[in-house]
Amino acid sequence: MSESKPKEPISALEISANFLLSEFNALQSRAIALGNSQANRVNFLLIIVAAALAGVSQVMGIAALQPYFRSVIFGTALGILLLGLFTLRQNIEDAAASVILFRRAGRIRLWFVEQNPQIARYVAFEYGDDKPAIDAPFLSSRGGEGVILLINALAFCLVVGIALPFRGIAILLSTLVSFGIAWVSQVYYIHKVLKQGERVSAEAVNFPFEQMREKYESQ
Repeated sequence: MSESKPKEPISALEISANFLLSEFNALQSRAIALGNSQANRVNFLLIIVAAALAGVSQVMGIAALQPYFRSVIFGTALGILLLGLFTLRQNIEDAAASVILFRRAGRIRLWFVEQNPQIARYVAFEYGDDKPAIDAPFLSSRGGEGVILLINALAFCLVVGIALPFRGIAILLSTLVSFGIAWVSQVYYIHKVLKQGERVSAEAVNFPFEQMREKYESQ
């Protein structure tokens, strides 16, 4: 009967690698969960908007509610606007949190590059903790954020159009101005929040990607 060979002790480097891989997977899972939450909020907002439109169309067919039609439209638009603003705020906060998770994953990539600098040229994503940027260009006009901005701007136009006693060409001009104000205000808010997040996160940057790339890819 042959004796079993004793297992070789696991090195500290292997323990560290396994631990960091687990951390990396946890970061990726958390980032995916945040992305799903953003998408779910947008879908919920779209469902509410569709239900509100269906409800308003039903109200139009009820003669007893005809005198209150403008009030119904005003309340519906205001409710959609408030829900849309809340959704926008939550999605922007999640977007910033996702970037921070990606940056922490970049630190883990850097650790593996440090163990074997030869792989630096082949790493697909940045191995540093200052990329990607939190305040990304055109963030407000792509994906779910663009849908939220459009819904909020249209709801704001309805609220203003019903609240102000304008008629004819004046109501058209006020609608266009209201849409522009709503859109620009939301874009300004998005970039203000993200720039603030960029400033705060800059204090935690220890491994700027450009410095790390110059260090390891020039070898």
